[in-house]
Amino acid sequence: MGDYMARLLILGPSYRRNTSPEPIPAIECYDGLFYRIIKNSMGKVREKGIDVVIVTEDLEVASPETKILCKPPAGEKWKTMPPTIKDSEKIEKLQSQILEIVKNREYEEVFIALNKHYQQLLPDLTSHTKKVIAGFKGLGAKAKSIKRMAIWVKIWFLIIRSL
Repeated sequence: MGDYMARLLILGPSYRRNTSPEPIPAIECYDGLFYRIIKNSMGKVREKGIDVVIVTEDLEVASPETKILCKPPAGEKWKTMPPTIKDSEKIEKLQSQILEIVKNREYEEVFIALNKHYQQLLPDLTSHTKKVIAGFKGLGAKAKSIKRMAIWVKIWFLIIRSL
């Protein structure tokens, strides 16, 4: 893995998604901006010590390879897309799973790419990592934040090269 400190990227469900009737890997189910960037460079992401977890609309925590059923999105757009389940047990399980992930590995940074509805459900991670990147507004700020993350893995070079 080299001299890279571990980083964690927490992705939420995107409004854009695959319409496959069969379960497919979570990274293939969603097709938002972050997913398109990460899918194109998953090998580099792992090589640079970046772990990726996906929070589904059902509040399940999945690895990119975990097969899930792609459901039609709720809401009118990503920003307003709420979790489909607001069960307190599911929320507690989500929080416990995220805390377990963060406690099991020392992360230099945790980048949270979730809309406000999902971010509110996460536990406070500030005491478990050096830096948490979240709480940005608008796609421009989110894209700027992910661009900073892309420096780690040189994703932008791969994207420009593929155009």
